[in-house]
Amino acid sequence: MARPVVISDEQILDAARIVFARDGASATTKDIARQAGVSEGSVFNRFPSKEALLQAAVRPPDVPGWVQTMAGLRGVGDLRANLVQLAHEMIAFVQDRLPLMMLLWTIKVPYPTEPAGQPPPAVRDQQRLAAYLDDEIKAGRLRPCDTQALAQLLFGACVSFVIDRRDALATITPEAVAAYATGLIDTVWPGIAPETS
Repeated sequence: MARPVVISDEQILDAARIVFARDGASATTKDIARQAGVSEGSVFNRFPSKEALLQAAVRPPDVPGWVQTMAGLRGVGDLRANLVQLAHEMIAFVQDRLPLMMLLWTIKVPYPTEPAGQPPPAVRDQQRLAAYLDDEIKAGRLRPCDTQALAQLLFGACVSFVIDRRDALATITPEAVAAYATGLIDTVWPGIAPETS
């Protein structure tokens, strides 16, 4: 007797992200199951519908990679370079998630709601960025400023960079991302650089 395939929800969601990004609204649960290496029934045992699967696939991780990186940058290294690195990673994060978000909007599937009292993921992550900036101000590495506004400006600019190029997502080169991330931080740096004695 063959052993049943053991697969995690995250493996199914990874397969769903690939298929939804590739096939858009025409993606099928059969194709997703094939990509995951399981039966279509296994997909439906975890997710009751294609829409529920799409909602779960779109939901960002509780701690995106760029937020994990940020945690290791607190108070260390060159702050300007750290901010460029974070902008670069935020752009990569948005590049990864935007096609799925656009699909969700296109086929009019509601975005998954957060538990009562919890902010949406983008707001939560901007709050984390603001807290990081607050810590850098306390350490004297950044001029006092409205960190909530700065976090929204930085994150929003990274989202805008990807959205403005949405028709050419596959052609955003690493060089273009690096130039934009550097230019973004160079633009705001004079207003947030620590005051020199």
